[in-house]
Order: sequence, then C-alpha cells, then structure tokens
Amino acid sequence: MRHNQYRYRQELEDTVAAMALFEEVDEAGLALDATSRAAAMASRLGELSLAAELATKTLLKVRYVDDDRLSAEVANRLGALCCSLLDYDRGVAQFELALAAAERAEDGYLVCLELYNIANALLMAVRAERTSNPSAPLRPEDRARLERARLVLERLMVEVTSERQLSLSAQLLRAELLADTGHPRGALAVLEDIANAAGDAGIANDAQRAAYAVVESHSHRSLGQSGDAVAAAERAVELAQASGDDYELMLTLEERLAAKQLAGDLAGVAADALEVKRLMWVVHQRQIASLVDQIWVRAALEKEHGESEERAAAAVRLTEEDALTRIGNRRRLEHFLAGTEHKPEMLSLVMADIDHFKLVNDTFGHELGDEVLRSVGEMLATQVRPGQVVARYGGDEFVFAMHGAEPAAVTKFAERVRLRVESHAWDELGIPRGVTISLGVGSGPAAEWRSVLVAADRALYLAKRRGRNRVEVGPLPQTLQGHTSGEGGI
Repeated sequence: MRHNQYRYRQELEDTVAAMALFEEVDEAGLALDATSRAAAMASRLGELSLAAELATKTLLKVRYVDDDRLSAEVANRLGALCCSLLDYDRGVAQFELALAAAERAEDGYLVCLELYNIANALLMAVRAERTSNPSAPLRPEDRARLERARLVLERLMVEVTSERQLSLSAQLLRAELLADTGHPRGALAVLEDIANAAGDAGIANDAQRAAYAVVESHSHRSLGQSGDAVAAAERAVELAQASGDDYELMLTLEERLAAKQLAGDLAGVAADALEVKRLMWVVHQRQIASLVDQIWVRAALEKEHGESEERAAAAVRLTEEDALTRIGNRRRLEHFLAGTEHKPEMLSLVMADIDHFKLVNDTFGHELGDEVLRSVGEMLATQVRPGQVVARYGGDEFVFAMHGAEPAAVTKFAERVRLRVESHAWDELGIPRGVTISLGVGSGPAAEWRSVLVAADRALYLAKRRGRNRVEVGPLPQTLQGHTSGEGGI
C-alpha cells in the first residue's frame, strides 16, 4: 500500500519491521522476502549502509531457496537495487534470473512483471547514457539495448494479463519506448489510449501518473509543443515531490528543465538546474555518510571477527600445548595423526625417551628435572620443520611425527637429534655427567598410524635394552619392505 501511494520512506520502515518480526518467529522465507524488499527500497532512498547490509544478507540466504516464486521476487528486488544505484546492466541480469524463476514457477503475472522490468532497465540505461549529451547520436550498444527492449516489450504486450495495473505499466513502457526511439506522436496516441481505458477514475497509482506525465512531456518536447511539455512536466514534479524519493524527483526536474528550455524560460531553467544540483549534492552527502558508516561498521565487525578467531586459536593452542615444555601435547599429536590418516603418503614416527630420567629427579630434585624436560623440549622444537609435529607424549617421552619421508632419512634425522641432546652443555645446568636420549623409529602408511606408533615404541624399548643413547628402527610393514632405497631429506 505504501508503495502504491508513493510513500517510500514509510514503506522501508514497515518492511524492516516486518523482517525483524519474521526473523524472530523463524519464518525464513518470509524474512528473506522482506529483507530483499527492504534492500531495494533502502538503496532507492540513498540509505547505502543499510542497503549494503540487507543486500549482503539477501545474497547469502537466497542460495538456499528452493521456491521458484520466492527466488523470482528476490532476484527482482536485487535488480531494482542495482538500477537504483545506476548499474542497469547488472539490474537487467538480475531481472533475467527472476524471469527464468517465474517461468519455472509458471506464474504469468511474475513473467510479465520481469519482462516489464527488463525492458524498463534497458531504456533507463540508454537514457542515462544520453543525459550528458542528448543531441549525440546513439551508440551501437544503445541501439542494441533499444532493439532488445522492443523485442521484450513485444512479448510483454502478447503475454500481459488483463490485470489493470500491470497492463497500464506495459502500455506506459510502450509509450516510453516510442518516445525514446523518435516516435512522439505514437507515444501520445498510446497515452491517450491509456487515459481512455482508465476512464473517469483516472490512473490511481501516483508512480504511474508521474511516469505518464514524464512521457507526455518528452513527447510534446519532441514535437516542439513547449507549453504542453511544461504543463506535463509540472505535474510530474509535483507527484515526485510527494514521494520523498530524491532520485525520482531529479528525473522529473530534468524533464521540466528541458521543457522550460524549449519554451525559452531561462530563469526557470536556471532554477531547475540549481535544484537538480542541490539534490545531487544532498544524495551525494547522504551516500558518502552511509559509505563511511559502512566502512567503520564493517571494520569493527572484521576486528571482532579477527579477535574471536584469535581467541579460538589461543584456546585450541592451550588445549594442545604442554604447559611445561611449551611444545605439543598428546592431544596435538593425535590430532595431527588423525588428519593424515587419509593421505596415501608414508608416515614416520620417532619416539624419544630421556635416559635415566628417574635418577636425575632422585639425584638433583624435581625442579632440575623439570628444567631438563624444558631444555630437551626446546632442542626438539628447533628440529621441527613445516608439516611436522613434536609433542611431549607423557612423562619424559617425546614423539616426532612426519609424513612423506623415507625411513632411511628419518633414521639419520633421529641420529642428529640424539647428538644434539648429547652435546648440549648440561654441566651449566648442574648435571656434570650430562643427559642423553634413546630413540625408536617406526614407519608405515599414514592410515595405519597406530601400528606405526607401536613399531616406534618397540624400537625405543630395543634401544633402551641395547645400552641407551642410541637409535633403533622398527620393522616395516610387509607392504613397504623393499621400498627403502630412497633417502628423501628431512
């Protein structure tokens, strides 16, 4: 009702309120319907920040719609949004999506509505191109737009129903096309037919009355009938002023300006030109203010999102980090292994254990024992490469996990780690006899990581039994024996 009354500001307020109510009661389809309607209206009124927010919400949710009729209506509103932002070609593309959905839904009214919108957007695109230089010859792309609009309009005139408002809109569009293509008498004849069909009640819809007056003024101008053109343009401006739509008002003022110029009313031309300029500045200021608001709102949202992700990452790190050594814990190791079990690559695990660690605790105390664990953890952490993990498995046991490396190369890696720990300046920590580690290596398919872990554990046990401070290698699975010739580096 607000739309038909040309009361767009109230229409926007009502629609946003309806959207909130539908969201509150979890009516997804109705909420999307209201959101798309509000987005189109907000853009028309220059509320760019609100329009951008609502359009984004519409685009994110429309993908999940399986109702062709609703899809047609949503695409139609997105097309209207594009046209209000002067992106007519994108608007045509959205109206064509709406047409396809309407055809699937076999909704004759929506089909005619989208045919009307496509033709209207094409005419608006041509008109926008010619505003700066009306006397310039038509460009090839504009001729193509006009021809396409003619073909779409022909189909519309065939398919349009007897429903009064849509039929009037189609006739008005036909008059606009005739006026734009240099047939003003034909346009006036169509307008006369519309007036006769409307009868004594006249055209009830204010938006259509304004469009009627603009086409009438344009046609009279083309015929050199300045007085009639000015009178028609005056009616159009009066109707647009009541709408609260600055964009619509500018269009009617530009038509009145052109009519007054034909009539030689230079003072009137100057006044209308100043008013158009003022309105353009008002719209520009409102758009800039909305854009700035949008930048800051989105920046705040991005900041909040980034901080939320950082908090989530920190929480994950805390749950997967060993508090004493600051390297991974058993949870991180198992998370890594679970993530690789579907990969076809070789997996290698190196299990390390501090030799005689109980003796260190008993001799030097648990505080120094913790320092030994921290030091070993730091040394092992320096050996980790991207795509690998080292974790404290429990007590004084540590595990390296890596995939894609050959067993021979992993064995050499384990030996380097052993020497690194052995050569550390332990006497500076107060342990004159030093600290060593024993290591066991297990390799196999990533999908069998549990078996590989058992193999590494058994190899570690063997290294302990054979004198400690050494590296032992567990047996390969049957499927991998004979596949150890390569020595891919680590």
